[in-house]
Amino acid sequence: MKFSVGDKVLIKHTKEEGKIVAILNEQMVEVEVLNTRFPVFTDELDHPYLEWFTSKKMNARKRALSLDDFPSEVPAKIYREHAQQEQGFFFSLVPVYFIEADGEEQIARFKFYFINQTEYTIKLKYDCYSNLGKEFALGTVIYPYQHLYLHHVKFDMLNEKLRFEFDINSVAKAAEQKFLNCELKLQPKVVLKKLYQMEQKGEPVWSMLLARDFPTVQVADLDAKKLFAPSPRPANSYQFKPRRAKAAEIDLHIEQLVTDYHQMSNAQKLDAQLLACEQAVLDAVQQQMPSIIIIHGIGTGVLRTEVHQLLKRMRAQVRHFENKYSQKYGFGATEVFLRL
Repeated sequence: MKFSVGDKVLIKHTKEEGKIVAILNEQMVEVEVLNTRFPVFTDELDHPYLEWFTSKKMNARKRALSLDDFPSEVPAKIYREHAQQEQGFFFSLVPVYFIEADGEEQIARFKFYFINQTEYTIKLKYDCYSNLGKEFALGTVIYPYQHLYLHHVKFDMLNEKLRFEFDINSVAKAAEQKFLNCELKLQPKVVLKKLYQMEQKGEPVWSMLLARDFPTVQVADLDAKKLFAPSPRPANSYQFKPRRAKAAEIDLHIEQLVTDYHQMSNAQKLDAQLLACEQAVLDAVQQQMPSIIIIHGIGTGVLRTEVHQLLKRMRAQVRHFENKYSQKYGFGATEVFLRL
């Protein structure tokens, strides 16, 4: 259910605003409007933030911002916002407006920026995903206290489950390198509420903290390969099917990996799939293969997410990886480029 107790809601046919006070069942909730409580079907309700934001009755409208206010270089307002801010890595969202014929303002798109408010020179690998696949990818170097325009998306993409992945590496000697991986998801309900608050306060930018600093690792006399090698897995009793030598791909569908998968729990299947993936990457590196394709399918996306998290931990072996559309696999496979 997309609603919970305490949520503010809009009754579609009357345009009244109320608050959910109880969940009756999967289809009905109890709503309070002007101290009166009554049951309502959930399909008759909506979150009010979009209505607040687009209503022609809204007061305190600010001057409409046009694309000319936000060139590809970072707007001065973002610099001013972060000038006195604590150090860290930030992801900033800037709503860009257009003016309709009747003079009303509407959001046309969102612009995204990466803020390096640290003393590090970093290598950034950035990926933006939606339900439709990968929307944008970028790899670049960012210098200390430099802010970078990334890209923009249309306003209606907010409903496509936008997800952002950041792979941040410090530029330093191998033994002194620092790594940070983080992921950010934008929930429409949260974004619309934040946009309304920004509109009321006259704030042009929403900056989200990704991390204050790189994670601290207590090590002594370890080289980079040892430091960032994947953690050893416990012994298991999975009966893996044999793989052909120097295979340029591995299919992680469970029936392709083990013979006794019918008796395995979902957790055991996932563990076996990740173990097979890790071993395939290690074998490919040992065989001096430049890349390997990991076939994970689409499904619910759980296996793909876990595979990508595993690959990020295998920094000593994995240079980078791409989950892009191909005629053979669609979005159901990831190509992994290896360090030789």
